[in-house]
Formats: sequence, structure tokens, C-alpha cells
Amino acid sequence: MILEPLRRFFLILTIESIRKNSSTLVQSTIYMHPKPIIETHELFKKFGRKHTPATNGVSLKIYEGQVVGLIGPNSSGKTTLQRMLATVLKPTSGTIKYHGRIVRNGRNKDRLRRNIGYVPQGDCLYGDLTIEENLLLFSEPYGIKKRTRKHRIEALLHQLHLTERRDYLVRNLSGGMAKRASIAAALVHNPKIVFMDEVTMGLDPTSRLEIWNLIRELKQSGVTIIMTTHYLNEVQSLCDKTFILSKGKLVEDDTPRALLDKYHTDDLDDVIQK
Repeated sequence: MILEPLRRFFLILTIESIRKNSSTLVQSTIYMHPKPIIETHELFKKFGRKHTPATNGVSLKIYEGQVVGLIGPNSSGKTTLQRMLATVLKPTSGTIKYHGRIVRNGRNKDRLRRNIGYVPQGDCLYGDLTIEENLLLFSEPYGIKKRTRKHRIEALLHQLHLTERRDYLVRNLSGGMAKRASIAAALVHNPKIVFMDEVTMGLDPTSRLEIWNLIRELKQSGVTIIMTTHYLNEVQSLCDKTFILSKGKLVEDDTPRALLDKYHTDDLDDVIQK
């Protein structure tokens, strides 16, 4: 069973040891604070001649196995922050750490990207290729062995209900099916951390629920998920932790339930408005 750091703030290890010169068994309990898988410090990203900050000194911690929601109004900095965390966009200043190590250019970043999957908001697949051809193409840079790659693609096609449409050109897919294919491409190298940017936007209710179920499955397998969304019921249903941004600043950092209790409401939209 995977221990979720958010729910198990202290890891209790029981160690049986024999005291010196004694046959008495002693039970010792050690409390260990979990270490964040991702940590940022004073993260800034500025654009344009006026150096307008899209993110303004964001410091946060994300723990392994969590589903994390980045929410806020338009232009709050959600997507910019997510792209920096995913190493797609370079910060203007500040630091990002993965497993306690600062992310830098070069081999450090290349090794890190092997454990990251990224599902952008827009289309990312090649429309004139089939679903299966896209998955083969996206798996190529990771040097996955041919047999392992074949098994992985088969498993993803089955998991995402795409097996019967594997030979469909991407340009002919419905919105929900195209999004599932994009998610499959992001998962083809079996990443431990997955970023999802508005993955359910514009989808019908059935397609949205399918992706919800996939997120739950990924969480159960130990994958850490960082998602942006405007659908606040998704945050309440799926997320262990919520970061609320406004004008580039991190203004709230807590579980969805704690935020609702803090503002005496049952709707996260009320929290954002305040």
C-alpha cells in the first residue's frame, strides 16, 4: 500500500533492537517528516518590456502521491507556474527543487524529464498520424526497449479505451478521444510525475468522468499529479492539496476541505472570489 504523505504527516517506524548487555527487546518509534518531491522558493517569471510578473515569488511544496490542483482566475499564473514546474519554461529567478536538488540545465534536467509527463491544454499530437503511430513516436526519445514499449502502448490503449481506435488518424478523433490519446502520449514512458493543463476543458460529462477515473487510477499507482482546472468540482473531488493563485501570487495553500471550512462555504468559487 502506498503511503500518502499528506495523510500520513509522520511516518512511524517501529524498530526492535536489543540493548547492550541486555536481552530486553525495546520498541522505538521514530517520527520522520516527509520530504517534498517538488519544492519552489521565490519563483518569478516576468514577460515583456515592462517585466510584468506572471508568477510573483511563489514558494510551495508538493509531496509524492498527491493530486494537486492549481486554481485561480484567468491570468493568475497557473499555467506559467505549471510549465516552470514541468521544466518547459525557465524561471526568471527563484529555484525549483526535485527531491531536494535544484533543477539546472543540462544532464540534471534531461534525467528529470524522463520521470515527467506533460499534457498541455491544446493539441499536442500529429493529426496526420494514427494514435498508435503517435505513441510510438513519443516513446522514441526515451530509449525504451522494443518489447517493453510494445507492452506499454498496449496497456495504455486498453486503459484509455483506445484499442479499437488505435489506427484512427488523430485529426479525425472527437475531443474526448483526442484528449485521451494526448494523455496516453504523456504516460508512454511511465512517468512518476504528470502535469495536466485544463485536460477536461470543453469535454462532455462522460469524457470528463473517464479522465477523472484515470486520475484516480494514476494516484493509486503512486503517480504525483499537478493539474490546472477551472472546474472547481474537480478540485473538490480529486485533489489532496489546492494552491490558489491571484495576480501571480500564491494566496492559499491547503486541502480543499480545509479551505471550505476556513471560509465557511461549500463552494471553492466563494474562496477564490474572496
